[in-house]
Amino acid sequence: MVEVRTFEGDAAEASWFINRVWQSSYGKTTALPVWNSRFIDWLLFRGGQAPRDYLLAAYDKGTLVGTLFAEPARIRLGALEVDGTHGSRATVADSHRNEGVAGMLARELLRRHRDLGARLSLGCVTTGVREAGFWKHTWNKRHIYGLGLWAYVFDARALARGAFTDTQRNLLTLARPFLRQGYRETDTTGIRPYHRNDLNRCMSLVQRMMQPVTLGFAYTTERLAHQLQYQDVPRTFVLEQDGEVQGLVNTYSLELTGQGSHSVTSEVVDLVAFEDSVSCGDRQRLLQAVMQDMARRGVACAGMLRSPGLPASVLLRTGWLPLPGGAKLTCLLPSSNMHLPASLNVFTHLR
Repeated sequence: MVEVRTFEGDAAEASWFINRVWQSSYGKTTALPVWNSRFIDWLLFRGGQAPRDYLLAAYDKGTLVGTLFAEPARIRLGALEVDGTHGSRATVADSHRNEGVAGMLARELLRRHRDLGARLSLGCVTTGVREAGFWKHTWNKRHIYGLGLWAYVFDARALARGAFTDTQRNLLTLARPFLRQGYRETDTTGIRPYHRNDLNRCMSLVQRMMQPVTLGFAYTTERLAHQLQYQDVPRTFVLEQDGEVQGLVNTYSLELTGQGSHSVTSEVVDLVAFEDSVSCGDRQRLLQAVMQDMARRGVACAGMLRSPGLPASVLLRTGWLPLPGGAKLTCLLPSSNMHLPASLNVFTHLR
């Protein structure tokens, strides 16, 4: 009999289970990120120090057969900030599909939200990712589409080798001569890696960026410190002018699997914030300096959600391209009387 309870393992076990299930289910037909144990630890476990209230697992006679993980988070809801969670996708072993395991996990997640006073759970994925059945039918979820997704290709040849279709392979091959590489000659004056002494100033920049947001992830100082610097997982660069930090770009890396055993390194630009007075030219310089760092580390492609800190004109001049379909925000609402703001300005993370 399947029992849902708090996950008992560590980041390594969570990584092993999630990747095994997703690769066996979808890895033969689509490119998938590999959520390695370092990434999972940064996101959810924090060396075993993170709370486990929303780390759920399904066990069948002691064997792990399903997971649904979320981290406690402050959520911007209209003009307020409330307790909530930011979640990752449900994972159910092939042996237990169509047995209602995902629904059991979701119901327990919502029960814990109600018991602990959390108002909602947010998650964000690209629109091409397949949904588990319960996401399609549950009454208490909302999808918010239209989150713009941008991509940059550093190594079209490597991506073409792992492409799943001839169309993808041909497009990447044809695109190679047109890829812009202006980041290589960027002036990096005033741009440097983030230091913990920058935290308070970076918090001010993020708070300013969040002012128009009506739904999305909100930061405490402690959570921002973890976002910007944790072991060697996230990478953060800042723009300093006149002795003060005026902008930041924060990223992390994931392996991306392709056809057969081929894989490449991808990078996600996760958080961007600037002082309002920073010119488009200096915003572009910081982004290009970050791209220099990506290229040095052998990153083959990068992606990001649309960001108010980087206007479309800056991204296009830098060689980034909008992807069709984009991404969607998924909201799980613990109660039927929970309402989202009428006017939505969304900020979230791509996980």
